[in-house]
Amino acid sequence: MSSASREYPKYALVAVGAVLIKDNSILLVKRGYPPAKGKWSIPGGVIEAGEDIYSAAVRELNEEAGINAEPLGIIWVYNNVVKDEFGRVQYHYVILDILFDPNTMKGELRAGGDAVDIAWVPMDEAMSRSDVSGTVKKLIDRIKKLGLTYLQI
Repeated sequence: MSSASREYPKYALVAVGAVLIKDNSILLVKRGYPPAKGKWSIPGGVIEAGEDIYSAAVRELNEEAGINAEPLGIIWVYNNVVKDEFGRVQYHYVILDILFDPNTMKGELRAGGDAVDIAWVPMDEAMSRSDVSGTVKKLIDRIKKLGLTYLQI
């Protein structure tokens, strides 16, 4: 599915985000395509038909970050609606953020897929940067309030 066909959807698309936190830093990728082109965000993307959420998150982490790790559970669910200048829904994603175990990481970090760069960013720094997506800042705020609590399914 091209990014153009994701614009102005009839229904929300379901996506996953791969959340990896190590030494109070969060793994972020710089987006190469809309929405959030040029912003630092969680590795992730749309769940493919027939794919379970953990498999989708593992696949996206590998495609965009070049690494594999073991998923722990759902840390957050976010309803991301982006409207155009006329108030029409241009993008709508329901994002299931999956927390990964940093102790199980294998591979070497490299940006891939629609990610043009990759970095470990200290969470406090991410909160103050204008080039970090609002969804990442909301996730970090949630983590600061509730810790790394997650739902296993």
